[in-house]
Amino acid sequence: MNIIEELLRLFQEQLVENKASSRAIVFWYDTQSNERDLEAIKQALHNEGIRFWELNKSNVFRTKVLLELEDTENSYLVYAPFTKPKDEDNFLIDVLLYGGKFGEFQADEVAIKMKELRLDHLSVRPLIEKHWAFFKSQKRIAKFKKLLPNTPNPDHIEQTMLAVLVNAKSIHPQDLLKSVILLGGTKQSNEAFVQIEKYMDSELFFDLVEDYFGIRPSEDNRLFSIMEHIVFQHYAFHVDEKILPGAYPSKVPNICKVFIDDWLKSDERSFLENVLDELERHWGVSYSVDQYTYQAFIRCDTFSVIERKILDALYDLFISETVLPAEWKGILAERSKSYWYKTRFYEEYELVEKVLEFYEQKALFEKNSPLSNSQQWYEAYTNQYYVIDQLYRQIYVVFVKGKNLDRYQELMQRVTFWYEAKYLLVMGKYTDDVLDTELVTKWKVPGVVGQRHFYSTYIRPIIEGTRERVFVIISDALRYEAGKELADKFGQRLNAEVQISSMQATIPTYTQLGMAALLPGKITDISSDGQVFVDGVSTKGIQNRNKILQMHEPDSIALNMEQFISLNKESGQEYIRGKRVVYLYHDNIDAVGDSSKTERYTFEAVESTIERIQAAVRKLTGTYEAARIFMTTDHGFLYQASEVEKYQKTEGIKGTVFDSNRRFAVGNGLNVPQGSVKVSLDYLGLTGVEAVIAKGLNRFTTGGGQRFVHGGAMPQESIVPVIEYRQVKGKARKSEQARVNVRVSSIQKVITSYQFIVPFFQEEKVSNELRERTLRAAFYRSGERISNELTITFDAMGDVSTRQTEAVFHLLEDRYKTGDICLLRLEDVSGRTTELYSEEEFELKLYSV
Repeated sequence: MNIIEELLRLFQEQLVENKASSRAIVFWYDTQSNERDLEAIKQALHNEGIRFWELNKSNVFRTKVLLELEDTENSYLVYAPFTKPKDEDNFLIDVLLYGGKFGEFQADEVAIKMKELRLDHLSVRPLIEKHWAFFKSQKRIAKFKKLLPNTPNPDHIEQTMLAVLVNAKSIHPQDLLKSVILLGGTKQSNEAFVQIEKYMDSELFFDLVEDYFGIRPSEDNRLFSIMEHIVFQHYAFHVDEKILPGAYPSKVPNICKVFIDDWLKSDERSFLENVLDELERHWGVSYSVDQYTYQAFIRCDTFSVIERKILDALYDLFISETVLPAEWKGILAERSKSYWYKTRFYEEYELVEKVLEFYEQKALFEKNSPLSNSQQWYEAYTNQYYVIDQLYRQIYVVFVKGKNLDRYQELMQRVTFWYEAKYLLVMGKYTDDVLDTELVTKWKVPGVVGQRHFYSTYIRPIIEGTRERVFVIISDALRYEAGKELADKFGQRLNAEVQISSMQATIPTYTQLGMAALLPGKITDISSDGQVFVDGVSTKGIQNRNKILQMHEPDSIALNMEQFISLNKESGQEYIRGKRVVYLYHDNIDAVGDSSKTERYTFEAVESTIERIQAAVRKLTGTYEAARIFMTTDHGFLYQASEVEKYQKTEGIKGTVFDSNRRFAVGNGLNVPQGSVKVSLDYLGLTGVEAVIAKGLNRFTTGGGQRFVHGGAMPQESIVPVIEYRQVKGKARKSEQARVNVRVSSIQKVITSYQFIVPFFQEEKVSNELRERTLRAAFYRSGERISNELTITFDAMGDVSTRQTEAVFHLLEDRYKTGDICLLRLEDVSGRTTELYSEEEFELKLYSV
């Protein structure tokens, strides 16, 4: 610090502040006077017309007379080469105070540090001196300067010191408490207190935190007691008083609850988890939970044992076959807001939610009337029954991949039993009926596109009518339900228009015949070695398929999908430059399922295939600017997790067999064992070739796996998806804002209590044109949040009655003036960025705490 410059600054600042005075008086109590050379200082003051007066023990009265009577015009530096006396002993205190905050110059270490910290108030000096050891560290000083508020008072300084010592993000009591817990949990031996006691007094921390959270001091472990009181308020909000573990009062329960809610949303939430687990054991919450039904805890998410209670209750209802899906969907929607739902119990909830949907579909299936013709059979599956296959697959994957789902073994067995022994058997009967009455002689469902017409129906019109390039992804064994899931995922993309339709696969439903049907041209023969020919050319292998494509469209090519999308842009362009039609073949599901060693991973292979096709489409649209992509398959499949029963095994086919597996055989002179049926191939124009397929769920006693099969007429095998993906650009591109609109539906926007409900209304239902909207909601006053913060997703797809939502807000306790206005701020967090959606004014009319 430059003493002369600082002295002159004080004189100038005092003159500016005391506009009525033409002079300034600055006192300097210098404890380092023996080391001071005053001549340069005196000369600099003289040059500015400032007089130098040295104070000593015997001229105090003389000084007062000089400054107040003899010379009232000139400015003076009153230099005292000794320690400043206490105010009550200082005869010149009134003169010193005339100068205000610029009336005293200090050049010792404390003064220099105060100057560095921008602490000009004389009242804080004793505090700095008291805690001088704290301010000797530059590392602590650097953090102190960052956290110190503008125009701080002594309380701010102490809070800032605490924040530095416990490594808090701010000086707010919430952050101080959180940081102490992070450093050592709730034990009094917490490392944070070692630091606090080294430089300050931990009593200051406790007084500050207890006052903020409205808690009385405890004689025992005060830190543990603080957390008991705070967590208790969170627990008490949602359960009846008789359930609570004693009484842990707080004057500001909302502040306590919101503190817990906010902490559970932060990156440090795992530390709070430990505290909650500790209190759960300490209070014996699991015992309390066991004494009541799950309904008593339906809105409470303080302790993880509550999630266990609710999940166990639902499990029991599943096992007893008494679950009400509509009621429990509402309960699970409420639980989805719970912290534990998203963390410790996510896998279990994912499983039971899928099972709940499965039970809902199960009830519908059991109520439906029998199917009497092929059209009903086909439409029932593509409109509704496919969902059962989709849900079962998803349930199976969640269960198999889950880490802590062994407790659901019996439920999984029951789901599997109904799926295989009820649903599949009934669908097998329906299929056998329509085969016997309509489809054995002519494999054609009225009004449905046959797979052999795929190219002429979907691809040729585009080639002949536009200049667009068309990509066709053919993924082996991508059955209809998986295609629906894939289409739904694509439909969420902003720049995509997606449509899904279906085709009736060729029968028998096996790879060689299905792949041939997807090519242009006509199937002309099946040779004795099983090769299928189109227009006289074998369809075995990509090279032959490429030849057939180019016979009908010279500017076309057939490639392996995985190999193609792994290429860089330049290499890929070499293959498709100038091509109008690009067929990309992918084989994952069939490759896994067709082996008895890997067939148990079939459903996982479906999941992997959906991900790989999504990746391929991203590459095609991004790197190659693909505008039109079709996705389809050669056939579907049946999968049974349990052992195949003896009654489902059928004697193997005899005769001249060209090709076969567990569900079919093609050839000449084939016998028709019991449990099988001969189907005509006249619909393909083939003569001299016979086909026999297994009926229902039957398998032939030939080699190969038992769980994964295809070749028959079951809808899972013979109804295949066609997904048309269009990349949308320019003005037609879907907007990020193409989402449902939401409004606050309160008639009176007045807040009369600290806990209140705000109703919301979703104005439109979610559809292909309008996506769901997620809003973050909280109340603000003068820019500061004064309530809990909620994240609400508006995704209803039903009528008006289903699009109303209520949210519970907790106002932080404070002295609110009647008539004050606060804002309900709604922020849209649906996309990649956060944007203000709307703000609604509410009037405060409540009693202050």
